[in-house]
Amino acid sequence: MAKISVTEVRNALRCPRVFALGRLRQNAVAFPVGSSCMGGAFHKIVDRFAQTVTQPPPAVVALPASAKHEQRREALITWILSFLREELEGDPSYANMPAEVDDLAEALRHLADYLAERASTGVLAETIRQVVRGGERAVEAALPEASVVLTGRIDALYARGDDRFDVIEYKLTDEDNATIDRAQVALYRELLRRTDGVSARPVVLRFNPALTVHELPEHRADELVRTDLLPLLRQMARWAEAPDTAPATRRHDLCAACPVAAPCAEQFPARLPARDDPPMAASRPRPTAKGSMSTAAPMQPASSGSSDDEGQREALEIQKRILEELRKEGIAAVSPPPVIGPTIYVIEVVRPRGSVSQLDSCAENVRHRLETGAGIVVKYIKHGARREYVVTRARPRSVLLAPLLEEKREWLSEKPGRFVLGQEPSGRIVTGDLGDPATPHLLIGGQAGSGKSWLLRSLVASLVHWHDPSALRITLLDPKRVTFNVVGFQSAIAAHLDGPLLYGIEDALPCLERYVEIMEERYASFEKEHVSDLHEFNQQAGPGRRLPRHVIVVDEFQDLTVEKKVAQEFCAAVARLGAKARAAGVHLILATQRPDRQTVPPVLKANLGGKIGLRVASAVNSRVILDAKGAEDLLGKGDLLADLGQGLIRAQAATVASS
Repeated sequence: MAKISVTEVRNALRCPRVFALGRLRQNAVAFPVGSSCMGGAFHKIVDRFAQTVTQPPPAVVALPASAKHEQRREALITWILSFLREELEGDPSYANMPAEVDDLAEALRHLADYLAERASTGVLAETIRQVVRGGERAVEAALPEASVVLTGRIDALYARGDDRFDVIEYKLTDEDNATIDRAQVALYRELLRRTDGVSARPVVLRFNPALTVHELPEHRADELVRTDLLPLLRQMARWAEAPDTAPATRRHDLCAACPVAAPCAEQFPARLPARDDPPMAASRPRPTAKGSMSTAAPMQPASSGSSDDEGQREALEIQKRILEELRKEGIAAVSPPPVIGPTIYVIEVVRPRGSVSQLDSCAENVRHRLETGAGIVVKYIKHGARREYVVTRARPRSVLLAPLLEEKREWLSEKPGRFVLGQEPSGRIVTGDLGDPATPHLLIGGQAGSGKSWLLRSLVASLVHWHDPSALRITLLDPKRVTFNVVGFQSAIAAHLDGPLLYGIEDALPCLERYVEIMEERYASFEKEHVSDLHEFNQQAGPGRRLPRHVIVVDEFQDLTVEKKVAQEFCAAVARLGAKARAAGVHLILATQRPDRQTVPPVLKANLGGKIGLRVASAVNSRVILDAKGAEDLLGKGDLLADLGQGLIRAQAATVASS
């Protein structure tokens, strides 16, 4: 029978492939999500305490049976913290972690309080010995119904009177893994029942550093083992024999922190969006030619020019119908190959002889017959002497960010601050550069459903993807708490974040003021070094002196312009950064779903050179963002118009992953 540990079961509950890779590498994977650097010290101290409950210190022995809870608590705190003091004295490295040591001490105090409640009557020296029946202990039992031998190590066994016990698991993490914790202690109950004949209630004590107690009723634990864990163990035995059969995780938040993401891609090459698509790849280190560490390449580089057979067939059929309708009008026209975009087809019509005015005169008839006769909704567009029919695709094609980043890898990696926006209908990749004097900052407008949130995530992912965290720092402000709080996104770009995610007005103004100060400090440094901007400074600076670019992304900034006083301070800070910050390497990306003149006053808009308009409610809103109408007619879901210093273009925003 296969031998499987409870730790491996935890891994398999997170991701079967993590378990399978551990078996392939002949070393169980230590999964880091939510891990605490003080967990080992806590377990060591509490286990030493459990081993000495038969020999309590004099202060505990002296407490009478009538001692109050507070006296019992203080005596236990002193007792347990004495082991912490010995641990600190024996390892000088703790001196570098004062905050972590404080949290560890606080967790131990909460444990003492919990034990004092359980030993609330009688002489403390005797009752604590009755409560704490054992510390860490290895357990192992055969589970023939699953064809495995299960091994584990319980943290402690507490008695609760009447020959009843609790099997205890200590946790010092804030990871949201209650399901995994319940499974672990349910298995420990099963192991104790099979090895010792002891029926123990599973209990998880989670310290963060305050204590939360999770008790699993015994009948629920037995049902969990029978219905979920024994079948899982049978599957794990098969995965151990054939690792390639292990399925991918259903949790999309794990890949960014997975310690075996790279081996996973080698062993399981089929594309897994949460693992392979940006921004995930930005969080993985890879060795460079010089032996240092840099950011990771995508797991699976791909070309943006993938075939679109369905679109090709549909576009050619529509082109044929348009030319037929024109012939019915007595107009002989030709059409070059249609442009097959992700969301639209562009079908140009040309008159070999005669005036294009004849095309214009019958355009409405053609449009009407296509819509009523074939259900094809088209728009007739004039571009100077060119005439085009624009058709919305019945089934849009996603524009994935990963292949675009790979195709533009060389250009993007030359300088931090460059980004990918999306793809034009012609297939051309739309890029931008915050270091360009024409687009040092971006203004983005789009109503609900326009794709603004995924555009912002895509922009951030493309900015960080090819650059080390020392070269580019990101600050995110998300008043609605939805744009950047998606599963896995923050963990994937965590190395590039210049601080925690910010939410409120009270965070925004100090943040902008700090970057104004950074800007002024940098200009003072540039003056001393006789350089004109950040790029020139970093070219001359030696190792350790190079400065990163800072990008501040503010979603829904209209919340900051509601109150007059706050609006004035916000606009003043934006105006200062907008006017001067480009050369200092400080850049703003401001987004709003309410692009009106009150939200986007001229003083704010003046220096935000890059403009991106997603679908908006009216032509007025479009003009506020783009200085041109058109965004009111966009399709939503990432369909956009952008002016990045070279005139207005239409494109489809890239997405960081497909669902």
